[in-house]
Amino acid sequence: MTVVLTGATSGIGQAAARVLAPQVTRLILHGPQSPQEVTGQLEELRAAGPGEVHYVHADFDSLAMVRALASEISKITDRVDVLINNAGRPGAPRRRLSHDGNEATLQTNYLAAVLLTERLTPLLVASGGRVVHVASATHLSASLDPDDLNLERSHYSATTAYARSKLALVAHARWLVEQAAPPQPDTVSLHPGVISTELLHAMFDIGGDSVVHGAHNVVNAALSTGRWAGQYLDERRPVQPNPITLDADFRHRLAHRTFDLLHRSGKAPEEAEALP
Repeated sequence: MTVVLTGATSGIGQAAARVLAPQVTRLILHGPQSPQEVTGQLEELRAAGPGEVHYVHADFDSLAMVRALASEISKITDRVDVLINNAGRPGAPRRRLSHDGNEATLQTNYLAAVLLTERLTPLLVASGGRVVHVASATHLSASLDPDDLNLERSHYSATTAYARSKLALVAHARWLVEQAAPPQPDTVSLHPGVISTELLHAMFDIGGDSVVHGAHNVVNAALSTGRWAGQYLDERRPVQPNPITLDADFRHRLAHRTFDLLHRSGKAPEEAEALP
């Protein structure tokens, strides 16, 4: 089994990598640090089991680097059984734009995940694979206007930016599994729990469960048998997501606006034409 895990060098992702390493034959990790900076972590993971452990650096503030990440993964493997889109950042104190001109939280937490998923879909389809979006219960109270994804007209706050990005992920999980052609991978989104990470403490003055607790919830979503078919999990329990994500028209509009941003940010014209 080949698993790709983004945001694998800290928090839930780092703990999930430790859980996965003894269980999979090939683990491909992503993080923003250089390979030299994570040498110790990689050595630990390689000692945990007989499988391969690879690491690819990419800064999701640049969509060009997301494309390069997908290309590097394609050189390592010809199949991906599970893609875990875990990489995320807290909302910035003030609205900030990414290298591509998108609201930075939206790009790191959502646009990069969508782009990486699209680029790896052929490898996921080849293996009958699964996409796991690590979302957040904050999405339950969020609202999102697909015509203002970059918060150019709406009120900006760090928690608003974060919650909206996670709402978009939940909607994308449902949208992706509905697509008839080409065949799409299974999808699921989840709230991993209220987990004590740097990301949590950057936005909320609360405590939480251990990163190991969150990691096991993520790995459960990734490796469980059967099909999730776009469901949203509260830790391990399927629950109803924000009602707006159940609206097919909303999902359709969000998909089109998302691909508009990805195309504006450098998506090749032939790829844009292939999208709905």
